[in-house]
Amino acid sequence: MTRRDDAGSGAGAPDAAVTRRDGGGEPGPLLRLPSALAERFTVVRELPHQGREADVLLVRDAAGDAFVAKVYRHGVRVAPEVWERLRGLESSHVARVIETGFSDGRDFEVSEYLPGGSLEDLAGAGTPVPPDVLSEVVSQLTAAVAHLHGAGIVHGDLKPSNVLLRRGEPLELALADFGVSKSLDATSRFTQRVFGTLAYAAPEYAFGAEVSGSQDWWAVGMIARQLATGRAPFEGLSEQAVRHHLATRPVDVSDVPDERVRLLCRGLLVRDPGRRWGAAEVRGWLGGGSPGVPEEPPPPAVRPAGSGGRRPLQFKGVKYTEKAALARALAADWETAARRFFVAMGDRDDPSQGWRQLRAWLAQFEDPEYDDLEDLVDLVDVHLPGPEAPDAKLLRLLRWLDPTMPPVYRGKRMLPEDLLALAEQASSPHDDEGRRAARELVDELYTGDLVTALATFGEGAGQLADVDRRWRDLNARWDELRRSTALPTRVRRELADSEIRVEALAVAVAPDWARALRRRIESAAEPVRGRTGWFDALLADGGDPVRHLAATLALPAAVAEARRLDELRRAHAAAETAHRHEWRDSEEHRRSGTGEAVLRALGGAALLFALPVGLPLVLGTLVGEAEFLGRFVPAATVTCGIPLACELALAAGLGGDYHPGWSLRSRLAGLRRRLPGRQGALATQLQPLRKSTIACGGGCLLYLALGTAIWGIVTLRAWSPVPFLIGAGYGVWTFARYRDWRTAHQSQRTQVLGER
Repeated sequence: MTRRDDAGSGAGAPDAAVTRRDGGGEPGPLLRLPSALAERFTVVRELPHQGREADVLLVRDAAGDAFVAKVYRHGVRVAPEVWERLRGLESSHVARVIETGFSDGRDFEVSEYLPGGSLEDLAGAGTPVPPDVLSEVVSQLTAAVAHLHGAGIVHGDLKPSNVLLRRGEPLELALADFGVSKSLDATSRFTQRVFGTLAYAAPEYAFGAEVSGSQDWWAVGMIARQLATGRAPFEGLSEQAVRHHLATRPVDVSDVPDERVRLLCRGLLVRDPGRRWGAAEVRGWLGGGSPGVPEEPPPPAVRPAGSGGRRPLQFKGVKYTEKAALARALAADWETAARRFFVAMGDRDDPSQGWRQLRAWLAQFEDPEYDDLEDLVDLVDVHLPGPEAPDAKLLRLLRWLDPTMPPVYRGKRMLPEDLLALAEQASSPHDDEGRRAARELVDELYTGDLVTALATFGEGAGQLADVDRRWRDLNARWDELRRSTALPTRVRRELADSEIRVEALAVAVAPDWARALRRRIESAAEPVRGRTGWFDALLADGGDPVRHLAATLALPAAVAEARRLDELRRAHAAAETAHRHEWRDSEEHRRSGTGEAVLRALGGAALLFALPVGLPLVLGTLVGEAEFLGRFVPAATVTCGIPLACELALAAGLGGDYHPGWSLRSRLAGLRRRLPGRQGALATQLQPLRKSTIACGGGCLLYLALGTAIWGIVTLRAWSPVPFLIGAGYGVWTFARYRDWRTAHQSQRTQVLGER
């Protein structure tokens, strides 16, 4: 694995195609090269000078040639027109860009590898360089910067580490690292997030200057001063101190020993970008000339206290009499200003020292000739002593002091592009501490309604009012959505504890962010689309970012519900399969009992018809009644055959279910069980008679009935319709049994298979 290497040498064999995740220079998890590069390049090591905006790697292609791959962090986008112009640039003083692109959510560029080191090796030696060497460096930097400006590119981050050495003897330089570069025809501004290294930045950077080539010439002057003195600019000062210095005073060049070099530094380090030296003046100086240097007016902060008769207000050792100068000084060191003037302010009768001094200084402007007198009275009597947070009070103070300045809060510029950068930082998955701080700032802007106040500033703040309106509309729609009864209760409970202030801010600033959000959630939700109705309803309105944000938060619940439904469907399918197997086994078992059922049907039919059919046959045979037999046998055949056929058909159809539930034999057995009970009831009624008498009488009655029937049939010759009546009645009874079995069988099937 590759690690960030202070020495710049990568010991050991690094794993191919890996680099560090987004973040600072601290060791951390590793990330593969973007896929567009990983297949063609192998990482050798990380190069020593890693920027805030990208990882810089030494890579090799399949042929073994070395290149520099710069992989920008998520959210850092290089201006496409800069890359387009760099690819057409041919200058030995500009590092050649081989390839640029976008892959896996990150910009990248591949450029030529210059192994000779950088100008930092010379500038960081701690000793001044000879004037002739300095002149050669300035000459080549002038050629390179002029060439860039001629191509319409402002470098934006000139410093010794970005000036590479093609050769040391003779010296040949090449500019590199165009990650924050802009085009000269752009109307954008260098934001605090991407304006380069502060020590080499022109004063106008700190306040969101428009893109201008004069900013690169300031950096050339700072590099020249560093080479002449052997000391890095602003060495040992904090970032806040550097900002304050740039905002309030010129850079001192009196310590530059060579008079000619001192003239160069004075001309390049003029604070007014309109009067600063450029390519023509530097070339004149290189040719031995002495171009004029405009006199620097004293900064407003250090003008005499008597200016306008006002007493000065001292802040961090500097005395201020002008409102605009004080505003910029307070904005440059926001934390100190808020702490000094607005933390522990005391009360009206016993104010803190800082608040008393500020109130007295502001009182000097209570003059009717000022149009903002009424605003000043409200500021001093209502807003500043009120319950607002110290940062909000300082914002109101800056608004009164200099409403034309760019909107600033907590020392950070707050134009729409800065709010987008803040939202992106607040939603970053990598920098926990930075993410928490950014989220707190977003919440503060929202709850304090501070974007509305920022929109009243001058430079570049015109769009903030629209941003704030869209931001609050999105949050209001979010509150309405998370109370919707169309969502499951547990999802509403989860959304009730969630806010979308960060994401809504990004959407309010950049519509592209909403479209990217839509693509992300639709891609992530593909596995659960069409499986949960409420989640599909969230995505139904394809243009509503609020519903997309809700879908993002509710996606885990939708996935869990989809999985639960899948499990239920699988369990239901498994149970249905088991029930079908159970029913199939039951049917097979029923059909396997068909043979036994047919035998039982034969036995039952024989039992039922043995006496009434067999007895006449025996009597007819004994008496030799041929005519009787001739008529009785066909009748007996019909009488026995139809019931037998019906019983056999029923047994064959019912199979194992035939006995004991529906067979003739079981019905006869049931009749036998019911007769003793009736016989007992009759005996109870005939208690005086003997049981033998009753039995004898019953037998006689039975045979009398049978005899009478037989006599009637034979004598009256009426048996022709009787067998058919018996057969028809038996058939009806058999059909009734089959119908009852069919109903019971269907009910059993419904119960087993779970059919409705």
